[in-house]
Amino acid sequence: MSGMNSVEQMTQGHLRNVQQLAVFYTGKNNIYAINIAKVKAFVITEEVTINDTPSDTDIIAGIATIRGEPVTLIKLDAWLGNKTLELADYKLIIYCEFNHKKVGFLIKDMLDIVEKTTDELRHSEETNSKITYTTYVKVHDKDELCTVFNAEQLLKDLGWVNDGDDVMNKYVEAPFTTKKVVLAAEDSNVAREVLRKFFKKANLKYEIYNNGADLLDRIRAINPDDVGLVITDIEMPETDGFQVAQFIKSSNKYANIPVIVNSSMTTDAVKNKMRQIGVDGFIGKTDIQALYTTSREFLN
Repeated sequence: MSGMNSVEQMTQGHLRNVQQLAVFYTGKNNIYAINIAKVKAFVITEEVTINDTPSDTDIIAGIATIRGEPVTLIKLDAWLGNKTLELADYKLIIYCEFNHKKVGFLIKDMLDIVEKTTDELRHSEETNSKITYTTYVKVHDKDELCTVFNAEQLLKDLGWVNDGDDVMNKYVEAPFTTKKVVLAAEDSNVAREVLRKFFKKANLKYEIYNNGADLLDRIRAINPDDVGLVITDIEMPETDGFQVAQFIKSSNKYANIPVIVNSSMTTDAVKNKMRQIGVDGFIGKTDIQALYTTSREFLN
C-alpha cells in the first residue's frame, strides 16, 4: 500500500449490497474494522507531518495535514482503553470524514479488506457502546474475532456530536404542522437519540426502528398516504439502507414517499448509488441543520 489510496477506486461493494470492511490491527494486535465506505483514504503515517495540539483528552494525538487540510488524529487504542504505542509504531492513518469533521485513526497495520453480508454481522452495541458489530475474519487460515468499532460513539465521547438544546434551538426554527408520521431506521444509539430530540423539538409524529427490516415491516402495514417521510441509515443489521431505499423507490405503492438517507457513509460512490435508487436527500449523520432543512422541504 503506497501513499494515499482512493478508497472509491479500490472497492465497489456498495453495488452488491454487501459491507466491505477495512480490517486492521490495533496496538495490542486486536483485530478491528471500519466500513470502507466511511474511509476517504489510507495514509502512511511517516509521509505526513504531525503537529502537537493542546487537548484535554489523551485520545487526540495531534493534527496532520492530509490532502492540504488539517485532520485530527485519534489514538484508537486510547479510546478503547488500551495502552498506546509510540506514534512511529502506528504505520497507517485511516482518513475519514464525519459530518464535516475530518479525522484520522492511527492503526498499527492493515490486515485485509473483506466483504460481509448483513447476516454475517452480529450487532453488539447494546452490550458495549464502543462496538457496532462483531464478525469473524480469516487470519492465517484461522477464524479470528473482528470488532467493528462505533465511530458515532467515539465522536460523542469527544464532544463532537451536537445534540444539545442549544443546537436544536438554533437550527429548528419552527415546529412542523404536518399530521403525517416520519418513519426512521437507525441502529446507532447515539444517532437515535439525536433523531428523537429533533423530532420532539420539531413537533413531529415519529417512529424509530433499530434496523431496516423492522421499518419495512411497518411500511407494509401502514397506509402510505399517512407517511410524510422516511429517514434511513445505511449501515444496519438485517436490512441495510440500500435495501430500504430500493424497496420503497421500486414500488408503485410506496415510491411517492420521500426518502432521506442519514449516514456517516458519505463517499461519492455511496451517494451516487443512492441517487440511482432515487432517494430524495442525503445528509450527514447528526447534522441537525441539514436534517431540519431537508425535512422541511418534504413536510411543508
